Amino acid sequence: MISMTWFPRLRHSTVSAAVILATSASMACGQADAAGHDGGPPDAGAIDRESPDSAAPDTGAGTDADVGGSPDGAMPGGFLLDSFVGGFDDHFTLPPRFSSLLPLTGEEVTREPPGFYDVTATTYFSYAFLWWVTGTPDLSTGALRDDLQIYYIGLCGTSQVTVTLQDPQSPQDARGAVDAGMLLARRDGMLAAETCFGHPVPTATLEVSTYQCPDHLAVLVLVRSQPPSSPVGADLVRIRDSFTCF
Repeated sequence: MISMTWFPRLRHSTVSAAVILATSASMACGQADAAGHDGGPPDAGAIDRESPDSAAPDTGAGTDADVGGSPDGAMPGGFLLDSFVGGFDDHFTLPPRFSSLLPLTGEEVTREPPGFYDVTATTYFSYAFLWWVTGTPDLSTGALRDDLQIYYIGLCGTSQVTVTLQDPQSPQDARGAVDAGMLLARRDGMLAAETCFGHPVPTATLEVSTYQCPDHLAVLVLVRSQPPSSPVGADLVRIRDSFTCF
């Protein structure tokens, strides 16, 4: 049995390994050819229309509606999460194929606004994603920061990723009511990734909420490259507040 004192060192080694893989891929393919969500070559002509992972093979997870289900007469094990009007919703298994070193298992769903991949749009690089996690993962501030760094090193195809994450103000978010008794903590942070999907990306703010659900843990991440008062900022708060699990 591995001693608990080794876990931080193992996680740090995973981050280092992800950096090495991303650096090797960048040297082999060039930064302009960074992979999209599906780990394949990017389709520049489709970058404004759909998520790069839309061509991912069927993982057996079903549609996002299957993952979320409905609370009416449903067994425990689902969730509901609003979408952007006219946006794109994606789903795939964890760890995703673009970030195989991510030490999480379960499902991921994304909520992407129209124009998410359009560098001229006011919604560029602002979106939400949910990790619907099985098992007993480490949800401490340090572990979540490392997980996000591993994730974005793989997603963006670059080792030049910096993630900062603050400790929550209290074990349960001090800024508001605990959502139906499920919210564990809410943390603020920053994401700097220079380039992603083969294009420059601005530094984005992060809001990471963790939830205890009946038979899963959930990590809901808001990524925002525009001011909080922007329309996309208001949409992200609406999507966050819509989350419920059962």
